[in-house]
Amino acid sequence: MEIRQPAFGKKLRTLRLENGLTQADLAGGPVSTSYVSRIESGSRIPSVETVRYVAAKLGVTIEELLSVDTSENSWNVTAAEISTLLADKDFPAVIDALHPYGADLSARLPEGWAWQMLWARSRAHTELQDGQGRRTDLHQMVALTRKWDAPSLLARLLVDLSDSARALGDIGEALAAAEEALSIVNHISPVINTLRIQCFLAVMAAETEAGLLHQAITKVPQVLDAARDASPSMKARVYWSCSGVKVRQGAFREGKELIDLAISTMPSRDDLLGWARLRVAAISLHLRCSESTSPMMHTWLKESSDALAYVGQPVHHAELKAVAARMHLAEGRTAEARAEAADAENSGLLSFHDRLRTKLLRAEAAMRLGHGREGAGIAEAVAEEAESAGYLELAAEAWKTVAVAHKSPPVF
Repeated sequence: MEIRQPAFGKKLRTLRLENGLTQADLAGGPVSTSYVSRIESGSRIPSVETVRYVAAKLGVTIEELLSVDTSENSWNVTAAEISTLLADKDFPAVIDALHPYGADLSARLPEGWAWQMLWARSRAHTELQDGQGRRTDLHQMVALTRKWDAPSLLARLLVDLSDSARALGDIGEALAAAEEALSIVNHISPVINTLRIQCFLAVMAAETEAGLLHQAITKVPQVLDAARDASPSMKARVYWSCSGVKVRQGAFREGKELIDLAISTMPSRDDLLGWARLRVAAISLHLRCSESTSPMMHTWLKESSDALAYVGQPVHHAELKAVAARMHLAEGRTAEARAEAADAENSGLLSFHDRLRTKLLRAEAAMRLGHGREGAGIAEAVAEEAESAGYLELAAEAWKTVAVAHKSPPVF
């Protein structure tokens, strides 16, 4: 009986994972958990008695257990196919190609392959606007990465997980993931400044949505200082994020100055999509500072619309519709605002926060059109959903709208 290592160990691990067993599950009789670990790593050649035992435990013949492992070549082929599909931007095919392995790839593939396939599938889910699928993949990638000594990689994944959870309305997970990422980065030496900035921004975004504005505000000077030596695109992102915090604080002048600085800093040639989305955000922030529009806001709307015609995905067009609805409402075109908001909301593509804020805009439009009871009902639904998800600032704003609606005289 010829037992070749590390091929035997790889085959044993593959069969164990395919049967959904842990190393402890496989242990027993002449085999301990640590012994299984050493065999799978290739550092120990098992005895004949051990081979017989694990073959019986796995429900396979000794010949099958000792056969040449071709799975590694199969996984290499699969990885090459996935890479080709990604290059071709055939994202549905990526999902289909990995479907036979099940949702939990980490339970069916060796760690290295599982991580690579999860990364590919998460990218496909992102492109297909499948937020829940992306979050599921990120959970598995985080769990795998925790086993390795890769703090910067883990921090990056936690930032992505925070962003994904926040978009889905899970503000608790978003904040926890961002805070862990920042804690990890603060202990990395030398400091990775770009990653540290990304962690700061993730924490600030989650804190702001969770109603912890006083905590987010304290981080503004730190992140602005960290951005001094950052790239123009990163600087613009920092100014953009800090502007949102300042506006929510009520520091409208500082908020407008920061978003205008972001506009002047962001180069279109490096990131046309980011350049366009920044203009959409600038319109929204300016409208929070003032109820009136301006010629510059119309310029930004036209510029973003033109750019998104080339590089935008459906979700970006939904975001554009939502901000256009805000402009319509500010300019007194209430019926148009209501229709545009409904289109954006019904797309099903807006993030949790943007969807609720657009729904609240629809409530305000209904009230202005004299449908106070309808507006109150919509606003109350927004308040309850936001409150349940922990979006306390938005919930407070929605309850205020409900109160205003109840004070409005009915239309006969």
